[in-house]
Amino acid sequence: MINRQSPEQAEGDFAQPRRWPQNFAWLYADQLLSVFAGTCGTFTLSWLLYEVTGSTAAMGGLWLISFASQWSVQLVAGPLIDRWKRTAVMKLSEAVRAAVYLAAGLMWIAGERQSYILYTASWISSFVMYDLASGALLPKLVRPEELTRKNAWMSGSVQLMRTLAFPLAGLGVQVLQPGTLLLILSLLFAGSFLCICCIREGPPAYAASAGQGRSGAGAVWFGQIRAGWKVFSGNRLLVALALFVSVTSFGVAATQAMYIPYVSEVLGGGAAEYGWFTAAFPCGYVLGSWAAGRIRGTSPMLGTMLAALLIGGATYVGLSLVRSLPAALVIELAAGIAMPFWNVFQQ
Repeated sequence: MINRQSPEQAEGDFAQPRRWPQNFAWLYADQLLSVFAGTCGTFTLSWLLYEVTGSTAAMGGLWLISFASQWSVQLVAGPLIDRWKRTAVMKLSEAVRAAVYLAAGLMWIAGERQSYILYTASWISSFVMYDLASGALLPKLVRPEELTRKNAWMSGSVQLMRTLAFPLAGLGVQVLQPGTLLLILSLLFAGSFLCICCIREGPPAYAASAGQGRSGAGAVWFGQIRAGWKVFSGNRLLVALALFVSVTSFGVAATQAMYIPYVSEVLGGGAAEYGWFTAAFPCGYVLGSWAAGRIRGTSPMLGTMLAALLIGGATYVGLSLVRSLPAALVIELAAGIAMPFWNVFQQ
């Protein structure tokens, strides 16, 4: 795929070496703002739904809707994401999320507090292509030799922002009225929209020819999927790896739906305690990523990966046995430290 760049961009960011190119700085600020608002939004919608329904099944339904929306976007966006400018897709996504949280906040203030409103807000806000577009935009804004370093810097900062968002969202739920908090989140997404407006991007990296059209792009995309499936199905190691990934992904997704009732009913905590508990895993993940990066390539990768899975499973058992928040925080921190050893080496 050839990324085309406008002359203004070439003369701006690439002509003179700078540590923080202007376009990258705006993308960096936008990513942090969007991740913070999105994490706080998911936290807030989950907590409000549990307060309204008190049902663990309702919590599971909310997370299922969120995951299904994200998977659908990843599947459908394949042949489409390169047809438009990344910034246009990002602005549309942030505008939709700002409108969704604005509507949810106004309806909550007006006394409309039915669960279907929260379900709808979660579904629409998850059905966006911001992450795909922003990830594809980064290589167009930085020098090739700086891409790895800038990507690592951004990924670490995003993970840190997620860690900070959880306890701050818990504090916000306790201090602010839910309707006010939802309106603040809408303003954050609006701020993210404004940051995107400051990014200068060239034309779309891919444009179908007059004879190709959308059906031709879709055919190419499906052909790539078929070719990838042939390679995947013919490699036993990839099949086994996919099985392990499926099991770990299922475990992570299932436990996320149980976190609120676990903290409130088992640990006896509130929104603030839930925020600290959910922040423990990403905090541990940051520490584990640093440790995993220092392991040499000659280390036994398979043994390290299996040990990480074993530790992750043991943390679930540990959480079922403890009844105090500090102990649960330590266990969840350990789970976060172990997970990068699986994620890094399985790639």
